[in-house]
Amino acid sequence: MQWLRMASVLLLWAGVCRLAGAADASGSMVLANMDRTGWPDALTTQAEVDTASRAEVLMIGKALLDSEALDEPGLKQRLGVQAVKLKSVRQVRDGLWDRLLTTYVNASQNCEGQPFCPRVRSVADLRQLAAAFTGEISPAYAAWASKSRVFQEQMLNEQLRVAVAVP
Repeated sequence: MQWLRMASVLLLWAGVCRLAGAADASGSMVLANMDRTGWPDALTTQAEVDTASRAEVLMIGKALLDSEALDEPGLKQRLGVQAVKLKSVRQVRDGLWDRLLTTYVNASQNCEGQPFCPRVRSVADLRQLAAAFTGEISPAYAAWASKSRVFQEQMLNEQLRVAVAVP
């Protein structure tokens, strides 16, 4: 079961990285890069990886929720694009929520007493948890939360730019 959780986390990040690549005006690939030095705990055990995964899922969810609050002109401005294909944007968001739920559920097995461990059963539950999430359970996590939020917003913006650029 441990390999299944790890595979799920890797697939989520592979999907994020694949979708985050976007061609700039010169045709080169642009991909965000996250500095992992902000995570305050070691990632040497499956439980530690699962804790970090749950926290990142919630931070991605928070960025998704924020983007869903934007109307079409707000999305255009945020993404720096001339036109927004709302159907494509919705499809990307829906797909992300589904993958986030799968990853969160897989990383939540046997996590009682660990940080970022509330149980979720549906995307609606995950959305509610992400809405309330700050990641700031201690000063050490606050530094991570600040870095992660910026990174997740950048990654989401790249994914949404791809969604509006692809026919």
